[in-house]
Amino acid sequence: MLQWVYIELWRFLKALSRYPMELLGGFLGVLMVFTLFIYGARYLAGPAFFGDRLETLVVSLLAWTLALSLLSHIASTLAEEALSGILEQLALTRPGLLGVVLTRSALSLLQMGLLNIPLFLAVTLVSGARLDFDWLILLPLLTLALGALGLGLLLGGLALIYKRLGQLISILQFPLLGLFLIRFEALARPWGDLGYLLPLTPSVGALRLILGREQVPEWSLLVLSGVNALAYLVLGLVFFRRALRSARRQGTLGTH
Repeated sequence: MLQWVYIELWRFLKALSRYPMELLGGFLGVLMVFTLFIYGARYLAGPAFFGDRLETLVVSLLAWTLALSLLSHIASTLAEEALSGILEQLALTRPGLLGVVLTRSALSLLQMGLLNIPLFLAVTLVSGARLDFDWLILLPLLTLALGALGLGLLLGGLALIYKRLGQLISILQFPLLGLFLIRFEALARPWGDLGYLLPLTPSVGALRLILGREQVPEWSLLVLSGVNALAYLVLGLVFFRRALRSARRQGTLGTH
């Protein structure tokens, strides 16, 4: 298994060095979306449109960017492997297809970290938001990544069966953005509590409090973030395994 991780790490580093414009294009594309959104809203509604909500909005958009990248990575990678005809060969490797997917997802998280650190700094400069960095954000960031991985495994399971999910991922990004923009912590009960049962919402709420409000979230919210992330991760793992067995039974794993 360690040898496979080393091989995938070498493959990851070679891809970064060979296709640097891919990383740069992703960075510039996301930064352009942020800039157009913020300055467009200010132009249409006036400078005071965001008020004290600017920081929470920026945090929600950054969390959405990270989660969407992780969520779509597995399905898009499996679709590419199916198109190139090596998906079945990956399933026959020693770590298995699930091991390959998890290893590549961990490495993609490293790539997204390299992308989001300068993006974080650039967005704060462009928007003028004052975000309070605290090492406590590592906990909700971890739960956000785990929950997004679970959702990515759900989409990956669908990709094993249906192969192409590009349009579905394009549609899902808008409900996910709406989900991240809702402040469930400000809603009255029971709607606020029920909202935290949705995927990734407790992690985003904790990030908003730490970065945007300069508040330390209650430990109950952090624990809820971990439980929510683990629940969707387990759901994604179970669904992916069942989808893999179904694709093998139908003999469609190696077809596109």
